[in-house]
Amino acid sequence: MALARELGIPEVLVPARPGLTNALGCLVADLRQDLVNTLNVALDAADMDRVHAILADQRRRGIAINAAEQGEIVETMVLHAADMQFRGQTHLLRVALPHACVSRAALQELFENAYFARFQVQLPEIAAVLVNLVTAVIGKRRAFPLATLIDAAGRAGTAADARIGERNMFADGRWVRASVYDRIKLPGDARVAGPAIIEQLDATTVVEAGAHAAVDAVGNLRIAVQA
Repeated sequence: MALARELGIPEVLVPARPGLTNALGCLVADLRQDLVNTLNVALDAADMDRVHAILADQRRRGIAINAAEQGEIVETMVLHAADMQFRGQTHLLRVALPHACVSRAALQELFENAYFARFQVQLPEIAAVLVNLVTAVIGKRRAFPLATLIDAAGRAGTAADARIGERNMFADGRWVRASVYDRIKLPGDARVAGPAIIEQLDATTVVEAGAHAAVDAVGNLRIAVQA
C-alpha cells in the first residue's frame, strides 16, 4: 500500500485467492488459436480463390484444435484479418475482414479506409500489398463464479467474529498493535480498518493505519489507501 500511496493509486484490489490467480486465469481464459499464412503479394495480383481457401482452412484448423476442449466451450468466434501495406513501406496495418470470402475490391477499400483512419493520408497511386492472412478462432469458456473461491459456509457473521487475535506490526517507523483476521471467515459485507493483518493460506494482506479494507460481492478485498 505504501507503493500505491506513492503512485497516487486510491485503491488496491486483493483477489480471493492471490496465490492461485495466475493458475486460475489459465483455466478460465478463453481458448484462442491465431493462425497466420504469409503471401506477400500485390493485391491486384493475388489469387482471390486461394485467399478464400486459406481463410477457410485457418478457420477449420482453429476449430479442430479447440475441439479437444469442446465440453468447456459455449460459443465460438472466428475473426478474419489481413496484414497489409503499401508497396515500398515497411510497417504493416492489420485490417479486419467481415468474412472469409471478401472480394479484391472490398479488401482494397478496407485497407485504404484503415490506412486513412490511422495516418490521415490517401495514397491511391501506390499499390497495396497483401502480406499475411490471419484468423483468430476463439472458444468462449463458461463464466467462472468467482464468489465460490471462498466457501460462504465458512464465513463468520461479522468482521469481529473473523478476528483471531492481534500482533505487533512495524509501520511508519514504529511498532503498532494490529488486529489479525482470518480471510476465509470475513463475511461478504465486512469492513476492516487498519492497522490490520488479514491472513489466509496463500497470502497475508497488510492494511496500514488510515486504510480500510472491504469485501466485495465476489470476495475481493478492496483496500482504500490513505492519501
